[in-house]
Amino acid sequence: MIETLRRIGAPRGHEGPARALIIGQSIRLALYLTGPDESEAVSRALDICARLLDASPEFARFHITDFRLLCHF
Repeated sequence: MIETLRRIGAPRGHEGPARALIIGQSIRLALYLTGPDESEAVSRALDICARLLDASPEFARFHITDFRLLCHF
C-alpha cells in the first residue's frame, strides 16, 4: 500500500509519512493531511484511497468502508 502511494505520487497537502496496518482482510491507512477545513481533508483522503485502489490490481477486491478523522489544531 505504501509503495503504491509513492508510485502514484505524493498527493497535494499530504504531509509526513503514511502508515498502513494490515489486520486480517483489511488494510488501515493513516494519512497526515493539511487543509483549510474538515470537508477538504475528507475529500482528499477519499480521493487518495480511491486512487490507491485503482492503481494496483492487487487491491481490486478492496473497498473503502469507513474512515476516522482526527484533527490537530
